[in-house]
Amino acid sequence: MSQSYYTSDAGRDAGAAAWNAAQNAPPEVKSAAADYATQQAKAEVKKTCGLDMTYVKSRNGALKGSQLGWSFLAFFLMCIQMGISIGKVFFALFIFPTMLCVIVLFFAFATHLYEKKPQVPWFQADVGISAGATVVYPIMAIIIITTGRPLLIASGIFAIVAAGLGFAPGTYYSYKRYRESKYPATEPLE
Repeated sequence: MSQSYYTSDAGRDAGAAAWNAAQNAPPEVKSAAADYATQQAKAEVKKTCGLDMTYVKSRNGALKGSQLGWSFLAFFLMCIQMGISIGKVFFALFIFPTMLCVIVLFFAFATHLYEKKPQVPWFQADVGISAGATVVYPIMAIIIITTGRPLLIASGIFAIVAAGLGFAPGTYYSYKRYRESKYPATEPLE
């Protein structure tokens, strides 16, 4: 049995009739209806400290927080360990800019900056950063772990956790959001 959002056939028929009437309406009526729907959607966005809390609490917002948290732990533990090595320098040169990009993307999506600045490819940048970190974090972590120093081993483990629990699923969901933004649905799903 298929799941229906309507309680009866009459409700489904009324919804279909309203959909057909909206499709056959004159352009000025369609435009007014679209403007009203946009205003209602923006009015329902709950903002705290200028951030859209629906994004912050969403799957994508939680993944951005996860990416940032695990990356910060890895970076912090690596910075505590004294000594310079090539692997440590490359790891620092990759992880710090990645954290900065994640912060920028988080605030761009949470403040709806991507709607105000559509010329910036926000969704493509999100996919690229997440995919790059998914590949590079484990490679750099293995190099760091092979040093044998306890704090660097912990840093490498947190980097692997960041790649596995933050950036890998973030890549998937970022790609889905990118596809939805590039090819928006034109008809309601049944």
